[in-house]
Formats: sequence, structure tokens, C-alpha cells
Amino acid sequence: MHNIYRGFCRIEEIFTSVVFVSIVVLIFSAAFFRVFDRPIVWADDIAKFLFSWAAFLGADIALRHSRLVGVDILVNKLPRKAAKITELAVFIIMIIMLAAFVYFGTMLSIKNIDRSFQTLSFMSYSFVTASLPTASLLMIISASIKIGKIINHFDDDSYEVLRDTPDSTVESI
Repeated sequence: MHNIYRGFCRIEEIFTSVVFVSIVVLIFSAAFFRVFDRPIVWADDIAKFLFSWAAFLGADIALRHSRLVGVDILVNKLPRKAAKITELAVFIIMIIMLAAFVYFGTMLSIKNIDRSFQTLSFMSYSFVTASLPTASLLMIISASIKIGKIINHFDDDSYEVLRDTPDSTVESI
């Protein structure tokens, strides 16, 4: 199971990297051609689409690698067991919020199914809004794995889930 998840994580990272590079190339090309009065009119719409996916999938990757911004000054002052309980509570709250994002993001995607891009009338705007529930679902999985690791290493005071390596996160599945 962990090999399948590791492969999926690698695909997600490659996809997000390609999307990010594509955004840079697309926006640079659009600006370049605009100088010569040859604007790429659809570039902004494609960039919006790609940016939404890169941002939300990037958030899942950051969560998995323990690279999300956080304030741990209080948690660092707590005893290890109390810190782990606090981390569990934070991840549980995060999962509850992400579940709401999945639900409301799905509703938003359904509402936007008839809305199209300005320059790409064949493409539904729901492809942009679908990035929120999709990435939120992936983040629920990542947060659940973090919770499992905290529970598995609860008695090990030297283990910190926010300092682990991505490979050790995958191997615990």
C-alpha cells in the first residue's frame, strides 16, 4: 500500500511542478507577445486554471512534507506528550475544516458547471473550482497519516511528526 501512495505522491509532485513551470512560461510568453501586438488572449484564463491547481495541490505537498507555516512557540514549551495531544487536536480541527472545504467546494463546482471562461467558452469554470475539494480531500489523507504517526509514536518522546521526512511519512502507512 505504501508503494502505491508513494507513487501517487511522486506523480502529484511532478504534476504540480509541471503546472507551475507552465504558468511561468505561459505568462512570460503572453507578456512577450503583447509587446509585439500579438497577445495570447487565452493565457490569463489558462493561468487561472493552472494556478488554482498548483496552489491547492502545493498545499497538500507542503502538508505532507511538514512545510506549512505554523507557530509552534507554545507547543515547543509544552511537555512532549502535551505537545503531541495539541498536534492531534490541530490535525483533527484541520480535517474538520478540510471536510467542509470538500463539501462546499463540491457544491461550488456544481454551481459553476454552466459558467465558462471568457476566452475559452468550451471549458467550464468548474474545472477551476474543483481544485479546492480535490486538494482538500488529499490533505485529509495527509493529515490522517500525520495523526496515525503521532499515535504510533506517542510514547517516543524523541519523535516529532512536524520534523519527520516525507519518506518516513509514507512508510508508516
